[in-house]
Amino acid sequence: MPYVRQTSHIDRVRDLIAGRIVNPGADTARLASSYRRSLDDYRLDPASTTGPRILTGAELRAIQQSEEDFLRSTGQCLPRLHAMVREAGYCVILANARGVTIDYVVDTDQRKDFKKAGLYPGSCWSEEEEGTCGIASVLLDHEAITVHKTDHFRAAFTGLTCSAAPIFSPHGDLIGVLDASALRSPDARDSQRLVKQLVRQGATLIEDGFFLKSYSHCCILLAHRNRHFVEVQPEMLLAIDEHGDIVAANRCARDVIGASTACRVPSPRCWTCAPRGCSMRARDAVCCPCAWPAAARGCTRACARRCARPRRVRAPCARPPSRKTWWPTRRRNWPNARASPTP
Repeated sequence: MPYVRQTSHIDRVRDLIAGRIVNPGADTARLASSYRRSLDDYRLDPASTTGPRILTGAELRAIQQSEEDFLRSTGQCLPRLHAMVREAGYCVILANARGVTIDYVVDTDQRKDFKKAGLYPGSCWSEEEEGTCGIASVLLDHEAITVHKTDHFRAAFTGLTCSAAPIFSPHGDLIGVLDASALRSPDARDSQRLVKQLVRQGATLIEDGFFLKSYSHCCILLAHRNRHFVEVQPEMLLAIDEHGDIVAANRCARDVIGASTACRVPSPRCWTCAPRGCSMRARDAVCCPCAWPAAARGCTRACARRCARPRRVRAPCARPPSRKTWWPTRRRNWPNARASPTP
């Protein structure tokens, strides 16, 4: 059931587009732009009370199979985020780059209610179909947002609150959206600030997980501005190949070194060792705590440690016999043995 009357919601949409809203929020410009596209480009009806389109089971399975690497990289991020917000009545949704819900976490006793609202695997949340909503706004603007209740374009969703954040690939391409939505929440938009921040952090964790999976064949440099968090909660990740060159970096690292997301991350010529200040190449610097390159934006300093790629561990072998036993003087000591070479 709509949160507000349909006629009142239509008036609010028109007032927001015309700029007649009192005390506009920080995202008013983004919402107004989305409203215009929904009305003029997609010809959607803001008074519609029908839910989103939901794919069939076969269609959803085909999309999930194509997103298998992305889904595997999420690990326990969705359940952990849901554990933080579940008591407030939220569900957690993971959508792909087309706005299709490919995974979600929700309490079992609330699953039917969320399904009625369209928060269910296979639901489609693109702006072309549903107008302004959390997932659609992130897909277009590539920035986190909270679409709170009447901020939604369609009257069917004016009772929901949605906080969403983008998920990027190591090359800077948008690959998905993480969203936390609730059926009931306070009317004030400020009440969703904490949830929005938690969603942002969860999206960053998924990004880093996808980065590690994509470059599992490389050595990974873990870095943080505070040396105490290098190994427990690294914020910068760099993939280093066998030649010692940096071939990829996560979003935080790209922001620090100022590299373009559309090109290969350049390898710094010189890294400064923190304790001695000696010069060394990247492949040498990964062996000890080090400072960020001096050419980094704002001369930001960071500490880093190497996380080597996993190697196949061989089974321990028996201790070889002594030289005297290994090179027997008489062949009869080794039944069925070939002639021994000269030691």
